[in-house]
Amino acid sequence: MRFQRPPRLFWLISTLLVGLFWGLAALKHYLLQSTAWDLGIFDQVAWKMSQGLEPHSTFTDLHHMGDHGAWAFYAIAPLYWLAPSVHWLFLTQALGLILTALPVWHLGVQAGLKQRERWLICGLWWLQPVVFNVNLFDFHPETWAMPFLALAIWANRAERRWLWIACLFLAMGCKGALGLIVIGVALEQALRRRWRWAVAALLVGGGWLLLLMEFLFPAVNGDAGLMAFGRHQGRYSHLGENVGNILRNALFSPGEFLGALDWANILFYLFLLSLPLAFYWRRSSIPILAATLPLLASNILSSSSAQQDLVHQYNLPIAVLLVVASMDGFATDLRQSRLWLTRRLWFCTFWAALCFTLLAKRGYSLGYHVITKINQVQPAYSLIVQIADNDSVLTHNHLAPHLSQRLVVKLLSGEQSLTAADLDQLDVALLNRHDPRWPTSIQHTAATIEQLQAMQWACEEDDQSGFVLCQRPTS
Repeated sequence: MRFQRPPRLFWLISTLLVGLFWGLAALKHYLLQSTAWDLGIFDQVAWKMSQGLEPHSTFTDLHHMGDHGAWAFYAIAPLYWLAPSVHWLFLTQALGLILTALPVWHLGVQAGLKQRERWLICGLWWLQPVVFNVNLFDFHPETWAMPFLALAIWANRAERRWLWIACLFLAMGCKGALGLIVIGVALEQALRRRWRWAVAALLVGGGWLLLLMEFLFPAVNGDAGLMAFGRHQGRYSHLGENVGNILRNALFSPGEFLGALDWANILFYLFLLSLPLAFYWRRSSIPILAATLPLLASNILSSSSAQQDLVHQYNLPIAVLLVVASMDGFATDLRQSRLWLTRRLWFCTFWAALCFTLLAKRGYSLGYHVITKINQVQPAYSLIVQIADNDSVLTHNHLAPHLSQRLVVKLLSGEQSLTAADLDQLDVALLNRHDPRWPTSIQHTAATIEQLQAMQWACEEDDQSGFVLCQRPTS
C-alpha cells in the first residue's frame, strides 16, 4: 500500500499551526515563563553537542544518554552548530506535534475514510489538549517520536514489517520510556493474534528497556545510578523500595498494594483522558486501546500528579493511540452503516473544540499572571547581557533557559546554603529577591545573597524589580 498525497490545504493548515505553536512557545520563553526543567537541560546539552563537548547536564548532573536514553536528540547538534538557539527546539517540537497528523491522514486513507472524515481525524489530533499543553511546556524530545509512532501503526497495517520496526526504534530513540508503548504494541498484536509481530515488538521494546537500565545508564552515570529509579524513584516509593519489591507487593499483597493508590485522582485522570474521544470507541478500538496499558499503568502507579494530567508530556504517546482508536471506531460505524455519528461531523468537531477549550490548561502560561510580571522582563535581559559566555552561573529555574549555553549553570533550590565546592564552580549569580519562584523561596534567596556578600562577592541590585547580580571577587 502506497501513500496517498494529502491536499494542498493540509500543508497550508499544518504550516500555519507550526508557526502558531512555534510563536506561542517563543513568546512564553521571551516572557521568562520557560524553565530549566526541561528546556534549560536540553538547550545546554544541545549546545555542548554542537561544540564537541561531553553532553553532560549540570542541572541533572547526568550524561545525556543516562537521562532518558534519547539518542535521537543528537540530530539537533548540526542545527546548533549552524546557530546555537533554543528556537531550534521550539521549531522541531512544533513540527513533530503538528505533522503527526500526516501519518494519521494516511491511516484514514488506509481505513477507507472519505476526505472530510480524514479531516476530522486530523482535527481530533490537533485539538488534543495535551498536544497544545506540551508544546507550551518547555521542550521534550519525545514530541519528535509522535510521527514515528503513528507511522508505525500505518506500517503495521500495511504489512511493512521493517518500516514498522524502524519506526518503533526511532520512537524509542526519542525517549527510552517509550519502550513501554512498544511493549503495549506487542499486547495489541497479540490480541489480533499476530504472534510474530507481537514477539518482535516485545523483543524490541523490552530489549531496549533492559539495555538502558542494565547497561547504558550505569555505564554513563557511574555512581549516579539509574535514571529511571534515581530521579524518579520517589514517585513509586509508596509501592515498594525497588522494582522487585513492587512486583512482590502487587502479587502477594494485592489489597495493600491497591490501597496505596489514590483512586479518586486515578479515576478523574482516566475520565479526562477519555473525555474528548471515548464516544468514538467501539469493540474494534479495543486492541489499540490495549497498547496504552503499560504506559498508562506507569502513570497511574506514580505518586506524581504530573503523570496524571493533560498538561505534561507523559500522556502524549497515549493520545496518539487514543486518536487511532477513535478512527478505528469511526471506520467501524461506516462499514456497519451506523451513520448517526458519521453524518454529523459538525457535532464531532464541536465536541473536540469544546474539550480543547476546557482542558487546554497551558494557556495560563500567557495569561493574567504573566502580565503582572511583565515588568521583570526588561530588567532581567539587561542583566543577562552583562554575563560573559564563559561564566559559570547560579540562577533561578525560570532564568536558567536564558543562560544555559554555558559549561556550568546551577539552579538555586531547596533551603541549603551554598558549600565551598559549589562556590568554587561559580563566577556569577543572577537572582531575584522578590520573585524567585519554584523550587526555592524568598527567604532562601535572601540568605544566599547575604552569603555571597559575606564572601566578598560584588552584588548589584535593582530595588524595583528585585534582581540581584553578584560576581565573584577577582583575585
